[in-house]
Amino acid sequence: MNAIEQTTPAADRPLGMLPIGQALQAQTTAASPFDALAARRVGLVMFCALLRSLPNAGPAVTQALAQDIAGYLTGEFPALILEEEEGILPRLRLRLLLGDNLDDIIDQLIEEHREDRQHACELARRCVAFADESEDDWPELCAALADFAERLRRHMAWEDATILPMARERLTAEDLLSWRADMDRRYGKSTFQRTPVGQH
Repeated sequence: MNAIEQTTPAADRPLGMLPIGQALQAQTTAASPFDALAARRVGLVMFCALLRSLPNAGPAVTQALAQDIAGYLTGEFPALILEEEEGILPRLRLRLLLGDNLDDIIDQLIEEHREDRQHACELARRCVAFADESEDDWPELCAALADFAERLRRHMAWEDATILPMARERLTAEDLLSWRADMDRRYGKSTFQRTPVGQH
């Protein structure tokens, strides 16, 4: 159990869901790549809820969680983006039909991913500095993290309304098998490797 789970009482965990670590672990046992991706997205939803709760938790709790927050921002978060960009999105592109009008949406989602990775690295640097007591502007840090959580919420809602329903409809059994195999390879090499703070 990490510091996020230790510091967050069970009754106060977002939506009463599983702890973040358990939600992420579910991806390794899910047979469907859609289910495995959904497990990672549940983890992100819970992470965003945690970020929004920090102003109520206080600076001491935020400082205790800061290293774990930085670790998620440079580890699991870019791994989730990688899964979308190398897993579901290229396979969906191959199954689009004339009139689907999703190519521009996919391009925009990828651009937002690029911006989000950069933003996540910057926030991770600030969290590390706060944990080390070299940044002391707690309200500003909380506001930046909450803004990032809101941006991610809107992004996921957009994906839920566009990309995911079409992918579930169009991807073939062969697509899912190849995606699951590629996902397993990516999981082994990317999920537990954090992006060095300062690189993106």
